[in-house]
Amino acid sequence: MQKQSALTLDYNRLKSQLDTRVKEGEQYKAQIAELEHKKEDFMKASPGTNSSNSLKNELDYLRFISALTDVTGDGVVITLNDAEKPDPASQMNYIIHDYEVYGIINDLRNAGAQAISINDERLIATSEQICTGPTIKINKNRYAVPFEIKAIGDPDKLYSAIKNSDVVSGLVQYKKRVTIEQKNNIVVPKFMNDINGLISKLEVADNESKKEQ
Repeated sequence: MQKQSALTLDYNRLKSQLDTRVKEGEQYKAQIAELEHKKEDFMKASPGTNSSNSLKNELDYLRFISALTDVTGDGVVITLNDAEKPDPASQMNYIIHDYEVYGIINDLRNAGAQAISINDERLIATSEQICTGPTIKINKNRYAVPFEIKAIGDPDKLYSAIKNSDVVSGLVQYKKRVTIEQKNNIVVPKFMNDINGLISKLEVADNESKKEQ
């Protein structure tokens, strides 16, 4: 009961933080639309001027933080996988769950991650929730384990955040497989779906064959 209450409190905290990111994403979207309109007017009226260059830089920055451009940089790559030999009596304890994936994403963001992807699907600020099961659906595409999380930022800070994460400790307790590597020149691709849809929600999907193993 205590564990369930703790998980509920943690989920509510993460959901509150996510709601804030949803609002930020909507603001970025509105700013991009406004700047796109201004950019056309500026480029026609005064191409190559400081004003038009400043506007372009501002637009490029908004595209970056809104996940509308590819990002290359140093950071970490994390691989998550179910336990190899789960206890049949409590098999659900040995697979990757939604709060675990989102907890790791939250740890990365708190450690200053500038861009994050899961299996090369870019996460955007307006992700409503992340729910995982035997398979996950990201940006309309479905994936099974292993889940590869790429994060660009200060490699030492990101590595330390995940290495000392309570979420990772819980994964290891149930022998779920976790690898953390610092890497250079990681490529996190841009958000590939219709930006107006802003769909980056991961959804639970049943996998009967896996449950029977």
